[in-house]
Amino acid sequence: MKKAIAVLLCVCFLLTICSCDFQKEATKEFTAMNTLMSIRVFSSYEGSEEEALQLFVEKINEFDALFDANNKSSEVALINGKSTEIKVGEATAKIIEKSLLANKLTEGAFDITIMPVLKLWGFDNGKYAVPEKENIKTALSLVGEDAISLKGNVVTKKKNAEISLGGIAKGYVGDELLKIAKENGVSAVLSLGGNIVLCGENAEKGMWAVGVKNPLEANELACTFEHKGNVSVVTSGGYERSFEKDGKAYHHIIDTKTGEPAETDLLSVTVIGEDGALCDAFSTALFSMGKEKAVKFAKEHNDFEYIFITENKEIIATEGVSSLKLADESFEIR
Repeated sequence: MKKAIAVLLCVCFLLTICSCDFQKEATKEFTAMNTLMSIRVFSSYEGSEEEALQLFVEKINEFDALFDANNKSSEVALINGKSTEIKVGEATAKIIEKSLLANKLTEGAFDITIMPVLKLWGFDNGKYAVPEKENIKTALSLVGEDAISLKGNVVTKKKNAEISLGGIAKGYVGDELLKIAKENGVSAVLSLGGNIVLCGENAEKGMWAVGVKNPLEANELACTFEHKGNVSVVTSGGYERSFEKDGKAYHHIIDTKTGEPAETDLLSVTVIGEDGALCDAFSTALFSMGKEKAVKFAKEHNDFEYIFITENKEIIATEGVSSLKLADESFEIR
């Protein structure tokens, strides 16, 4: 039987087993990008595991300083200021370019200009509130493909428009960390909140074993599967961040058309692929779309794998997700 490391896709932490398959290991947990990061380096062929670990941590903090909208010195905060034309660095230009591509591919279901709406709901800073319909309508006037453009490294935006990279930043950062891992021959598992990056191969050069969180039970799995390394595995769901007001729950994934939490028949969406930034954006967009539209989108864009968990406790997955097994028998694989 293949030995593997099992990864629990969870917002806050990473669960691994069988790490004894590797003779050496370096591990670090720390907070960045408004979430708990867990980095585990199992082998590094160009240097020590500790050196690789430190390089990962430094890169994460470097990107966090650029992309955090609540950091007044970040480039995102600069974009969100009064100026309508802003020159940014290479990394910020690249992630905005990728964001605009995701917006086009999803026909607006993913949109970084949703920030004015997020602020109304308090999802930018945790000061939650249910906004008035008229205020949502006003905020939505600042959202859309015409609100921002990019030419070279110059961002042009509509007056008062603001961006949030929260739906794509961890995916983009994961891609950059994976490049580092490949360049240095590193085997590692990187947990960036709800994003997992599988770097290289496990100890016996087999498949990584991955567990998908049960969206109905904290710290439990719904299913498990196996996958090769050098991919990102990104999960989005309404359970990740929400608040309750007058007996009704409101989650953080906003429908870009209504400005309200997306009404969907999906409990969670897991997207697996080599482009972590797009996987990140797609997981958000597909959740908002609902099962029927999400399946149709995936068939039209067949460069990623997915696992959908529906409100009827069905688990729907692409054929490329190998060895899919239930971890909770109350679910049903379709």
